[in-house]
Amino acid sequence: MSVKVIIECQLRETKSALLDSFLTENVPTVKGFAGCQRVSISFDKSKTTMLIDEDWQSVEHHKNYMQFIDGNGVMQSLTAFMSAPPRILYLKPSEY
Repeated sequence: MSVKVIIECQLRETKSALLDSFLTENVPTVKGFAGCQRVSISFDKSKTTMLIDEDWQSVEHHKNYMQFIDGNGVMQSLTAFMSAPPRILYLKPSEY
């Protein structure tokens, strides 16, 4: 069963050109990772909160990706833009 992953990130400062470059370089890797079905990134009006909205085949697929980016330094680079650790939610589709 697929799972929706919501990652809320509080940024150190408003969205910057450096963050834009980082996302442009790294989002294609997320989209191409085994089990990833969709990725969308949004910002609040002040551009200090980034919301990453993803669909994955399973929680395990997402956790494998998180382990991958933790091991290759991408997660450390991403968290350098944040003022606090990201909040990750795993949501299952409703039957409604």
